[in-house]
Amino acid sequence: MIYFLLVDRFANGDPTNDLGVDPADPQAFHGGDLAGLTRHVDELAALGVDTLWLGPIAKMRDTKFYENGAFHGYWTEDLDRLEPRFGNDADLGHLVDALHHRKIGLVLDMVYNHVAPDHAWVAARPTWFHHFGPIVHWDDPDEVRTHDVHGLPDLDQGNPEVYAWLRDASYHWLHKAQPVAFRLDAVRHLDPEFVAKIAKDVHAHAPGSFQLWGEVFDGNVKTVMDERAADHLDSAFDFPLHYALRDVVCDDKPAAAIPAVIDRSAGLPGDAWITFLDNHDTSRITTACHDDAARVDLALELLFALRGRPMITWGTEWGATGAGEPDNRADMRWVAGSPEEESAWRARTTLIRNLALTRKTTPALRDGASRTLGLGDDWFVVERHSATDTRWVTYNGGDGPVGFLGLTLAPHSVSVEKPTGEAPKLRAGWTKVTVPNPPPLAPGDTLRLVGSTAALGDWSPAAAPVVPGRVKLGADAELYKLAITHADGSVSWAPGGNLWSLGAPKALEVKWE
Repeated sequence: MIYFLLVDRFANGDPTNDLGVDPADPQAFHGGDLAGLTRHVDELAALGVDTLWLGPIAKMRDTKFYENGAFHGYWTEDLDRLEPRFGNDADLGHLVDALHHRKIGLVLDMVYNHVAPDHAWVAARPTWFHHFGPIVHWDDPDEVRTHDVHGLPDLDQGNPEVYAWLRDASYHWLHKAQPVAFRLDAVRHLDPEFVAKIAKDVHAHAPGSFQLWGEVFDGNVKTVMDERAADHLDSAFDFPLHYALRDVVCDDKPAAAIPAVIDRSAGLPGDAWITFLDNHDTSRITTACHDDAARVDLALELLFALRGRPMITWGTEWGATGAGEPDNRADMRWVAGSPEEESAWRARTTLIRNLALTRKTTPALRDGASRTLGLGDDWFVVERHSATDTRWVTYNGGDGPVGFLGLTLAPHSVSVEKPTGEAPKLRAGWTKVTVPNPPPLAPGDTLRLVGSTAALGDWSPAAAPVVPGRVKLGADAELYKLAITHADGSVSWAPGGNLWSLGAPKALEVKWE
């Protein structure tokens, strides 16, 4: 299990470094530091944490920018210096020792794409930056790589001086903190050639097991897989599964969204994905699930049962809330406000601890491959299998029980079961797609079946097959929808939600209503 936190929001262990701290202001620094974090390492170990990911700890902007707080650390001032509010080198050494003693790996956040707003270097070192202005066209690949993300000065990593600074700062943290991985912020905005180059240098300088994790903030599986490959990342954060889990568990969307992501990414090993329910850039899972603790528990159970490296964000233990910044970045709580809160906190902590332990001791869950066996509107069965172990992960979000090959899936439940029967044989094949009551098409219009697999265009209408006609469907879980591509390049989507299939049906009727 990976545990993620922003240092300023976790625990204050040394009031002497509280510079400009105002806990009453949600956009100000609140005093969290490395000394405070070190005091709670035992609690993280007891929870089942194997890896601790820290938000940026390098010297950062210390004042607000248009009333937006700087405490998160992603507005870097100097990448090779420790933020003084977080402590000194001795404090970092104590944390590293405490983590090593408990066999917890440390992951550091590296911000290579940009520096802080209004950074002095923009004027003093103008050749270090692109100076193309903010991103306007987010679908323009060149603009996304070379323009400013939300106004943050965009570094030109192709400049040898910039590259040397980023590389040497990386070496600095490898030496000082002995991390097991770097998490690369804003990967989609970096030049893949730069990422590949610094990855080669960092891997050569670090122990053989060192890894690079990348944030590819996109819900399309193919987009994330392509970016991971282009950047030679060891793992990518699984935003597609993040969105699917929230849609299905929190909002009762078709259950197929989850296995569709799992099956589409089956070509990669499970540890290529870091799975999560929320982080500092999204609404918290309790808020996403409409303050329904039972749904949050179901989402956690799926997170630990499905493929990938499960990650939780600080405060999940007690039900942290927040729809957006800064509410979703609230302080860690160490004392419950009432006996009811204390009871709920203990129950959630126990659940996470048990899920982490079950995953560690069950080979099929820890590193098994996946395939979808059964699927309905509000339920699914996904097989996890390793060389020595096979388990069926079941989910039923409906109000009634579901029978599947000797299993009974209780309503509103997740379970991990040993197989009770022979798995169904699913097949791929051609299917005839008819379109009753098709919409009127203007000259240049084309009706297409767009979906979650390569055969259906990976949600790209221009790459999807034309219908009515024959379409090759796979044996995997697939989501799909009708769309019209117009001569001017625009797209009209069929109303309503996505439809789904599992295996190739004999016939597939799709309506435009």
